[in-house]
Amino acid sequence: MSVLFAFAFAVLFSFVGVLPPGIVNMTVANYSVKKTLKRAKKFINGAILVVFIQSVIGYYFATFLESHPQVMQNLKLVGSVVFVLLTIFFLGKGIQNLLNSKDEIKKKTAKSKLKPFLHGIFISGLNVFPIPYYAFVSLYLSAFIEDFFSNLVGIAFVAGTTLGTFIVFLGYAYLFRKIKHKVTFFIKNINFIIALITGLIAVFTIYKLNH
Repeated sequence: MSVLFAFAFAVLFSFVGVLPPGIVNMTVANYSVKKTLKRAKKFINGAILVVFIQSVIGYYFATFLESHPQVMQNLKLVGSVVFVLLTIFFLGKGIQNLLNSKDEIKKKTAKSKLKPFLHGIFISGLNVFPIPYYAFVSLYLSAFIEDFFSNLVGIAFVAGTTLGTFIVFLGYAYLFRKIKHKVTFFIKNINFIIALITGLIAVFTIYKLNH
């Protein structure tokens, strides 16, 4: 029962944690709308690979996080720096796209050297917040799931977090693909939307660092 509970709750918590619009979700939607569903799925596969690794790290991290609070503080600091840089990057990219013509944008996209799978790894890898999130979820679940930190339960937990995240990403891809003709504003302003999200996350993280 411990294995089943760990898997089910991991799916639930990962689903809830990833469901709000974030940088990876929005990039999945961007691929699905601007390019193809096939390329969006390749991006998702790359992102999920990183999520799998992050959930493993978060799970084992949970065993000593309570006695090492400074570790969490350092993770927040690194995350805030990353999201500030991402905000600047996407703002610049959004402004550049406004200055370029549609043909130039299409030409630039066609010449992109980063394949969707590698792009998924890159974008998902920049987001360090799943590690402390999965660590906190692990600590929470360990309070009422027997033998939570055993190997078999750990495998179930990692499988659940990976599956839950995959479902959300795939949902974003299909949903935005289906309503792509109704999201003109989104298509034209994707970089500004991502910049807004990363900016808000950076501000929130910096605020939490000082309180």
